[in-house]
Amino acid sequence: MLKDYETHTMRRHFRFGHTPLIIYLAFLNAFVPISTDLYLAALPGMTEVFSCPRWMADLTISGFMLFFALSMLIWGPLSDRYGRKPALTVGLALYAAASVLCLVAVNIYMLVAGRVLQAIGSGAVCSVSMAIVKDVFKGEAVEKVLVWMQTMSTLAPMLAPVLGAVLLKVTSWRGLFVTLLCCAVAGLALLPALKETLRNPTDGNCFAAMKRVAVVLKNPSLTRLLLLFSISAMPFMAYLTSSAFIYIRFFGLSEQKFSFFFAANAFCSVIGALAYSCFFRYLSRRAFISMVFAAMTASGIGLFMAGEAGPEHFLLLYLPLTFFAAASRPLATLLIFSQQDTDNGTVAALIGCGALSCGSLSMMICSLPFPSPVLPVAGMATGIGVLCLVLWLIIDGKKLYRAP
Repeated sequence: MLKDYETHTMRRHFRFGHTPLIIYLAFLNAFVPISTDLYLAALPGMTEVFSCPRWMADLTISGFMLFFALSMLIWGPLSDRYGRKPALTVGLALYAAASVLCLVAVNIYMLVAGRVLQAIGSGAVCSVSMAIVKDVFKGEAVEKVLVWMQTMSTLAPMLAPVLGAVLLKVTSWRGLFVTLLCCAVAGLALLPALKETLRNPTDGNCFAAMKRVAVVLKNPSLTRLLLLFSISAMPFMAYLTSSAFIYIRFFGLSEQKFSFFFAANAFCSVIGALAYSCFFRYLSRRAFISMVFAAMTASGIGLFMAGEAGPEHFLLLYLPLTFFAAASRPLATLLIFSQQDTDNGTVAALIGCGALSCGSLSMMICSLPFPSPVLPVAGMATGIGVLCLVLWLIIDGKKLYRAP
């Protein structure tokens, strides 16, 4: 998978070699899409299970994303101070315990509480997995690993809704949390094979470690790119929270059919990541990122015009946004990482926190009572696409960042 990185070097970090290490990191990085997408097919029915309004059911997704984002700001700096493995161990254990709490929930409040704890555990898992990439790999290998991780972790949102719909046919929504519990147990089982990758821990106690967030944010080139690419995540997150209501409630599809439409969208993400590796990485950054935001805008305009015509129309009009968003993600991550030579865990945490904080805001907006659930998704894609295109042309035109 990585011809320019020797296998024996990888075995110093993971007992089974370099390819299993990348697969393991991709699995850890996929905890959030697994945690949300497996559950999406059950989301519309949760309003009836617990006799609650939609906004409360949506809290099990938007609340998860918000607390996941905020928790990364804690786990990232702590992993820079105390090590990657301790943070991973605590995060996976907390995720497993929270899955049990969700499994036995008797009301919506208990379920939301369990999802919040799941989110906090996920914050450790995802921020540390990204930090390990920067710890272990160097040079062009970082970009290659990010592409492969993106490709493999995108399989989660492609397969999770299908698996969730199948499970709902043979079990209740509680069975979904049994599956999530098994994911946490699998992560813990493989943890002993991972060696500690942190080589230069930050100084001071845990409070000093937390202050590294402010130190990193004082880097203006990093902060500009972080803000830009965090905002650009909003249309995708809007789709994530609205897709089940659009396909199941608005278009009247079954949970099984919804899972296929969602999987088709996720498959487009896989193709997008591979397209970056094979083609887009050779384009100029200015042209490629501009193309991404232009496609986002065009997709939003198309959804305004014909997104309500049918599920096939909605899918086809949204696919360009999915494709280019997935294609740009490895480059966006690399650009942000390249602005800072230290504090890998903190930078990884800020990348995740920024995208998901903005994403949580878009989810809450989509929960408002619009005449059609398609409208906020279309509006988000159009408005954010235009805003990000303008910001990118300013940042790149004035060279307000350090190229990797």
